[in-house]
Amino acid sequence: MGSMAFSAKPTVLRCGRCGRFVDWAEARLQVVCGCRVRVELPPVMTRDATDAERPDVLALFQQDFGRTQVATFGDVVDLAGADTLVAEMEGGVAGALAWRRCDDALHVVALATDPMWQRSGVGGHLLAEAEAVARRLGIARLVVSTSNDNLPGLYFYQRHGYRIVEVVRDAVAAHPELRPVPGFADIPPVDELRLEKAI
Repeated sequence: MGSMAFSAKPTVLRCGRCGRFVDWAEARLQVVCGCRVRVELPPVMTRDATDAERPDVLALFQQDFGRTQVATFGDVVDLAGADTLVAEMEGGVAGALAWRRCDDALHVVALATDPMWQRSGVGGHLLAEAEAVARRLGIARLVVSTSNDNLPGLYFYQRHGYRIVEVVRDAVAAHPELRPVPGFADIPPVDELRLEKAI
């Protein structure tokens, strides 16, 4: 039981201004304009993870979630056995997205980005690749869940066209042994928010 968590909740974030790595609870939300400095970044390549990359992928999920199992949409998913896409930058794994087919939807089970490559488009490239997978499989929508405190995740998914379709009240609070504590910016994680995107 102690090896499960509710949703994508990175324990390490990277400050967009100074580049310092910040613990989840120490992070703060603030309003800024779009004036950030544009930096030339290496290209992001997305593809299916290879067997040889599995240890790196699991280490990335472990770093982000503190475990390699997640509880989402009422199920516990072992990321070691999940179909996984990777984002490659400069020859290494910069991000990973675990997914599964769930009825008529492609379920984004977990999404993790190496803190070194946050704010470089890795997450967006992985979501685009997941959408391409869904189209190849004839799936018309993608779903994802997160906890109420995950403001960076909610911003990220909504910015990429996902809409909140359900709030499962107290779903996280009902499982204190699974709850990521503390929450982002000390917001108590109590509810599970489910999002969906039609493609």
